Amino acid sequence: MIRQSLHHFAAARKGSAALEFAIIAPMMIFLLFGSVDLLDMLGANKRLQNAASSLADVVARDTEVSNSEVAGLWAALNILMYPDQGGAANIRISSVSIESATTARVVWSEGRGMTPRVANSTVTLPSAMMNPGTSVIMAESTYAYSSPLGFLLAGPVTLRHDAYRRSRLVDPVPRVA
Repeated sequence: MIRQSLHHFAAARKGSAALEFAIIAPMMIFLLFGSVDLLDMLGANKRLQNAASSLADVVARDTEVSNSEVAGLWAALNILMYPDQGGAANIRISSVSIESATTARVVWSEGRGMTPRVANSTVTLPSAMMNPGTSVIMAESTYAYSSPLGFLLAGPVTLRHDAYRRSRLVDPVPRVA
């Protein structure tokens, strides 16, 4: 009797699709929500890169940077980071003068959510930017990305991007009140 019941149980195929679905469904749901989280984070990272590059480019094209322009740059950051919370993005823009092939010094620096660099302090730039007698606009940005779903990423992930642009019209771009 027991042997016959075990044989019937082993031979039964009804409900196997439901069992397979019950095993696979949680993995598929995890992959779906994980993909949504990952793609959203990659989008935020791309927006941060574009924001840093755009703000550095705007300053590099100027003949001078005023207080009202700095306020406009911070407002532009919020727009460039949309739909993410632009207010959570931090940025520091610095004008850097390159004195020699190994020395670069800060002329001026402004920051939102980041401490401005000290004037006349040395900074490290990529070797391709080290052209003595020129200046570079350096934009450093960070963003604490928090997943809207909170499914794959347990806590905030700090995204970072630095952008460098050569001054185009004046060398270096002066900071005025």
